[in-house]
Amino acid sequence: MVSLTVRNMRTGLQLAMGDALMHQREHEMASWVGSNPVRWLNTIPEGYRGECSGDQRRNLAAGEWCFERDRRELVYQPRHVDQLRVLPEGSTAQCEQLSWRVARAPKAAASGGFVGLRIESASACHWVQVGRLKLWVKKQQLLPLSAIWRIFRP
Repeated sequence: MVSLTVRNMRTGLQLAMGDALMHQREHEMASWVGSNPVRWLNTIPEGYRGECSGDQRRNLAAGEWCFERDRRELVYQPRHVDQLRVLPEGSTAQCEQLSWRVARAPKAAASGGFVGLRIESASACHWVQVGRLKLWVKKQQLLPLSAIWRIFRP
């Protein structure tokens, strides 16, 4: 669900950039750097708390999102922190949250002189889905769909 939300934000950003280009408002895009990527979603993610401070960010409950004003990052507190890993592998850094920011695309990605924007990871963490398939059959009865949903939800 989280990866789908981030993908939808990226798609929304691409559509907004296309609209700005078509209407000759590309100058507006520079002001989008550091903005809240939730603005490009049609539906606010479940658990979204709006803007937050650094202290509020550190106290997010599992499954909650917020946009930290000072760092200009969208933050998500996963339900299963044990499945976060630090990049690069072997690092000793702590990894407890995922975060993203709106940034300029690298100049190497420019096409025709235009440098666009992207939503990039702002944390050194990544999500690993190790051992996520935990479906048990008991007396030939499958788990209800709601139980399966909880297993696959980050």
